[in-house]
This record gives sequence, C-alpha cells and structure tokens, in this order.
Amino acid sequence: MVHGPVELVTSRDLSLRLAEVVAHPTGMLLRIELTARGRSADLARHETRPLDDPDDPSARWSYLAVNVHVDDMEGVADPRHPHSTSKSDAADASEYHSAPHYWISDYPESGTITLTAGWKEIGLLPRTRTITLGPNPSMRPTR
Repeated sequence: MVHGPVELVTSRDLSLRLAEVVAHPTGMLLRIELTARGRSADLARHETRPLDDPDDPSARWSYLAVNVHVDDMEGVADPRHPHSTSKSDAADASEYHSAPHYWISDYPESGTITLTAGWKEIGLLPRTRTITLGPNPSMRPTR
C-alpha cells in the first residue's frame, strides 16, 4: 500500500474516502469506499437497480463518477470489482455501501494524483482532491 485512507467527503448522509492506493510496477489500484444513509441511500439503490422492468418509465441508472488526473493524462475511471450492499434496520434507517476498485495503468512520475468524485443523483456533488503518493515503491532499485 502506498497511501490511504483519505477522507474525501464526510457529511451526515454521505461519506466518501480513498481507502487505499496500491502500487504495482505497471500502475496502481485505487480502492474507494462510499457510504450513503437515509434519502441518499434510497436514491443510490434506485439509481443502481436492475433495468429489466419494461414498464419502468425511467429506465436509466447512474453510479459514482470518478475522474483521475495522473501527470499529463486525465480521464474517467471505470470501476473493477464493484461491490454494493444496502441495509435496513428496524427503525427503517437505510444504508448503501459501495467499494469499487479502479485500475490506473500509470503510476505518476510526479508522485501526485488528482481525484474528482461525485454522484449528483444522490446528492454528492463533485469534489476534487490532490493526493501526494511519492515515488512508486514497487520500482525501487535493487542493490
């Protein structure tokens, strides 16, 4: 692990954090954790529901959008190994959790990455954070 955890957003209904960055010789793996509660959780479950109902007039979905800037490259990151769960307790308070992984095929020569993450459909406006990772530890010279 190179870095983590970093809190990106913390509020009553939403928390978003970069759980860890794992360096590899050919890139890095980012693991992000999102927890939504209450109305935001209900919206997240609706936005990620199966779209197999032909009578659903709003047959669309959305999910956490992550943009990554590494040195001179920038782009939207596609999740790998997405994992989502949601819970309800007796008080009918709900929680939605997602822990997607993102593979970035380059490790920054500058040692920094800039992440922008948001999901406006559930009330999470885009937030940007620059994170200093330092040199890639998996590329240390051998003696």
